[in-house]
Amino acid sequence: MKEIQLNKMEMFSTVLSYLNNASPKWSTIPRIGTVKNEFEALLVSINQKSKDQDKAKTYLGMEKYQLKRLIAEKADILNDQVEAFALLEDKQDLAARMNQSKSDLYKLKNIAFIDKVSEILEETANHIELLSTDFGVTTEQVSDLDGDLDNFKGLNGLPRKYQIDSVIATKDLEDLFAEASALLNDKLDKLMKIFKHRDASFYNGYLAARTIVNN
Repeated sequence: MKEIQLNKMEMFSTVLSYLNNASPKWSTIPRIGTVKNEFEALLVSINQKSKDQDKAKTYLGMEKYQLKRLIAEKADILNDQVEAFALLEDKQDLAARMNQSKSDLYKLKNIAFIDKVSEILEETANHIELLSTDFGVTTEQVSDLDGDLDNFKGLNGLPRKYQIDSVIATKDLEDLFAEASALLNDKLDKLMKIFKHRDASFYNGYLAARTIVNN
């Protein structure tokens, strides 16, 4: 949830708690109970959608994290093979560019990481004949790394399942917040005016609960 939504949710929860704790005050007016129950159901839905949103973002982050580590491991193995080839062929520049460890690769920012792994694949393709005959590089090894890199590129630029899920959850949250706000503004606030003079203390307490506190 955004900060403004968190602040609203705190206000919503305060209103609900206030009404639940003061039920003897309004229990003789059934319409208030009906609206209060409707409001409570909306808050349950908001909490669930918030969990769905967090879950989608967490899964997206986990997928990136795990895939990047896997690619770094595979790229490290391949660049070691290319580095050995470069050293034996006295290609010092190539050897220097192929000497990153798994940790070095993983620590790169995502765009730099993609560029570096792409460079490893490109240099492998440039020397594939000797690498495959003398240094143990296989076509399956190269295509496997290339496929993983394509997936990682997708995670960093194209809508995928968890990104879509997050967008849907965000949209649902916005709708639910709008519905809950409308219910308070259009129904409960008007019903509570019954107590404006009958029980000013209770009414003023409700108004206080309705105040949004910006954290």
